Amino acid sequence: MKKFQFYKNIILVVASALTLVAVTFAWFSSSSDATFDPIAATIEGDPIKVAFYQADAFDAYQPLVGDIELTEFVPGNFNKYKFEITTKTADKLKLGFRIENLPTDIPQDLKDSVCIKYTVYSCTKTTAGDGTAVYTESEVIAESLDYVSLTDLIDGTIFSALSLSNYQSSSEDRFVIYYEIGLAEDSPSTISGLESSLGDVKISAQRAE
Repeated sequence: MKKFQFYKNIILVVASALTLVAVTFAWFSSSSDATFDPIAATIEGDPIKVAFYQADAFDAYQPLVGDIELTEFVPGNFNKYKFEITTKTADKLKLGFRIENLPTDIPQDLKDSVCIKYTVYSCTKTTAGDGTAVYTESEVIAESLDYVSLTDLIDGTIFSALSLSNYQSSSEDRFVIYYEIGLAEDSPSTISGLESSLGDVKISAQRAE
């Protein structure tokens, strides 16, 4: 009887260990979903999911493919992009938006000329007849008053702690950031020879205190 109890205990210990390994692996797989590096951008923080888009010639937004290339910019023109941000928690959040790793060889006159402008919307969620969720942009949360140059950004920060608290109502809320990046009219006409990518566009989220 004692031998049976001993073997029973061994089996329980092994089963518990296997369960712990499985749970740990499942948690890691889930938490890493929001921290992989999408094309041309990085998501920081587990509480959000972000999709990245660029407007085409017809102002229809398509998934962003490749980096944001400085060599594609034309003085006076601005390329349009957007983030679709979906929360993954009911906790109140605040967002950060910045550009990192700018080309090391970018001259000051070009840094003065590369400008960005943004608008942040909250979305209202409704349910379609087939049961799918439909998100409609409903309210402007924040926006830049005008285009801001890279020179005017402190450490590439566009905003660092934009509160979403007043616009969150569930564990799956949607927010959209439209932003434009381009060159001022008086920008240097040639930027050939520079490192091609503008840098890393980063969205981060943290729980509000």
